[in-house]
Order: sequence, then C-alpha cells, then structure tokens
Amino acid sequence: MKINNILLGYVNREKEGHGRQIGRYWASELGAICNGWLKPEDFFKDKDKELKGTRMILTGVAMEDMLHKIFQEMKVDYDYQTRQEIKIDDEIVITVKPDFVFKDFVIETKFPFSEIENTDKYAHQLEAEYQTNKKQVYLGILSVPFDLRLIEYTPNENMWVNICEKVVLFHKKLKKLK
Repeated sequence: MKINNILLGYVNREKEGHGRQIGRYWASELGAICNGWLKPEDFFKDKDKELKGTRMILTGVAMEDMLHKIFQEMKVDYDYQTRQEIKIDDEIVITVKPDFVFKDFVIETKFPFSEIENTDKYAHQLEAEYQTNKKQVYLGILSVPFDLRLIEYTPNENMWVNICEKVVLFHKKLKKLK
C-alpha cells in the first residue's frame, strides 16, 4: 500500500453531483473566470492534482474540519457549508458555499502555505458570499499551531458588477463552444 497513491486517489476521485454545467458557476472559480485563468475551452476539463497540491488541499480540509468540530462541541450557533445560489440572469447561477455562516457574519476559511495579509486573492469569492448573505464577510486564515485569524472583507459593488459582466461574457463564449 502506497499512502501517496491513496491520498492522490482521494483528492482526485470522481465526485458525484459535482459535474460541470453550463450556466452554473462556483464562487470559488470567479477569480479564475474574471482574471482569464479559466478559459471557456477548459471549463469541462478535469485536472488531477499532483502530490504537493493534494497534500495542501488535505491539510486545509483537516484544519477546517477541526474548526467545525470545535464549534459543534462548544455549541456555537452557525451553518456549515450550506449551498446557496445567486441568480445573475435567466441562464446563470453562481453557487456559493461559505464555510461558516453565523447570525451576523460569514467566515470563508483558507489554509494558505504563504503569508496572506489581505483579502485580494479571494476577493471575487468573498464578494459573492457577501452578495448572497448580505452580512459581513471575513477571510479566516487557519495556521499552525492551530489558530484562526480573521481578515475583514470590504464589499465592493463595482467588483460585483464586474464579476457579473465577466461571468455573462464567459457564459456566452462557453455556449458557443457547445
């Protein structure tokens, strides 16, 4: 038994119900769409993660799972990874799945392997979470030893307009390919 093969298999396994669909886009990919890193011609291509990426993903998942367990044990009132949708137009929906939704705020957790001092890298996703929940959104940076540092995200209506425009354009290009 090779542990690396098991880890790779786990992260790269086929996830039922997570197939790509024209008109349904994930909040976590909005930055890639808006910055042109995700091209319409690559939308349906599955890319397996390599070993380093797999380990990074699993570390972040483990840290987030521990935070979820702590909140549960301490009887904190919140919703965990509840799938939400925000409709852009008659054909386009963005799926938003914030990690932790509390009464007055939202936390989107990340476990970066480099220093993060602001929300810039995740601003598109955080903006979608704000637009969906209309609550203060925080980027929650998990770190070792176990800690959660919150960075406040400032909503930006101009960014939201830009996101919507870019997603509509991406959608139109994607429809032409099919």
